[in-house]
Amino acid sequence: MARPPRRMRLYHARYRDFGLLYATLAPIRSVATRLSRRLARVAEAIEARLLTIEGERGILGPAHEAYTGHSSRENRAVWSAWDWSRGGEEWNDTDRPAEWRESVIEHVLLPHLPDGGAVLEIGPGGGRWSGVLQLRADKLVLVDVTERALDLCREWFSGATNVDYVLTDGAMMPSVDDASIHFVWSFDTFVHIAPLDIADYLAEISRVLKPGGRAVIHHSGRFQRRGGWRSPMTARLFERLARDRGLAVTRQFDSWSDGRFGVRTYGDVITVLESPSE
Repeated sequence: MARPPRRMRLYHARYRDFGLLYATLAPIRSVATRLSRRLARVAEAIEARLLTIEGERGILGPAHEAYTGHSSRENRAVWSAWDWSRGGEEWNDTDRPAEWRESVIEHVLLPHLPDGGAVLEIGPGGGRWSGVLQLRADKLVLVDVTERALDLCREWFSGATNVDYVLTDGAMMPSVDDASIHFVWSFDTFVHIAPLDIADYLAEISRVLKPGGRAVIHHSGRFQRRGGWRSPMTARLFERLARDRGLAVTRQFDSWSDGRFGVRTYGDVITVLESPSE
């Protein structure tokens, strides 16, 4: 006599050990689990498409408002536990890291960095760019979502008298006075920040910049799943958010030095902002 099919044997074993209700519900649960996983993948794909459509149109719409990733809580957890032994140099967008970093300083940072004045950096991390800022600024304000990053910077600038440290809740900078900053810099930070928080940061940048002050912000330029832990921001949406908060967008670019260097690997963009003059 042929053996009963495996599913039948399993059903009888469950019936024998746990009773009729258990034996009936167990296979239903298995089917429901497989179905829910498939539906989750479908929902993820739909969410990505909705975010892409909104981003392409420069609209912070319902999909972005419902997006829960890259929150300040997540960022705080990720970067508090991060191994900062390389100081953030692991994110250089090239196979020539030293040359690429110098090109960023020469062609992206220094052309906009004033000689003196008050400078604010959002997301200094291990102080990757902060040293250049500190040497030029009369006052440097370092703003980060983690105490870990600020502690690293305190060690880095232990002898400096022109550096202040601000722990942010994820967008707000209440201890920074209105119209008190000449220049804002952020690199490798906004690519990890949720769009709603970016909108709040841009409002704060608009508030703290002096008339005619500038900001240079590196951020995602198009939404894509590849490229690590990156937020669903686009160049067009970033421009719209900045303009809606009173900032002029003077330039957006993704490469420099005749295309030799850039931030194009994951579709990033650098945006130059300016606060209107009085």
